[in-house]
Amino acid sequence: MTDAQTIAGRFIEAVNDRDFETLARLLDDDVAFDSLTGQRTLGIGPLRTWVMSYLRHFDESFGDVVLMRDAFGQRVAADTTARGTYRETMAGFPQASGQSYAVPSVFIFEVEEGVITRLSHYRNLRLFERELGG
Repeated sequence: MTDAQTIAGRFIEAVNDRDFETLARLLDDDVAFDSLTGQRTLGIGPLRTWVMSYLRHFDESFGDVVLMRDAFGQRVAADTTARGTYRETMAGFPQASGQSYAVPSVFIFEVEEGVITRLSHYRNLRLFERELGG
């Protein structure tokens, strides 16, 4: 079985590559996702829809990745830098005009039996909005 840290790293690579096939293989069918905007989705389908919508607004990738895991090997934190371009206005955010940004971003993964069962994505939204000019 692949360890949780490797799975988390593959997830971030797949997001950066827009490789939705690999993402689907890494996720449990009933995955719980807590988004940076405060929404919770349950299941691969709703998560995929959310990610595709988000990426339509924000052409974003994650770098400077540092992975940390708990002593039991089930939870992994990924400290990253989100870099991107804000290309289409998203509800609740400032007007989009092609702004570039780079902000700290954190993912928390919970892995069971080789798949991600829970995923949370965090960032300082006030800092993010400042980067977007809001």
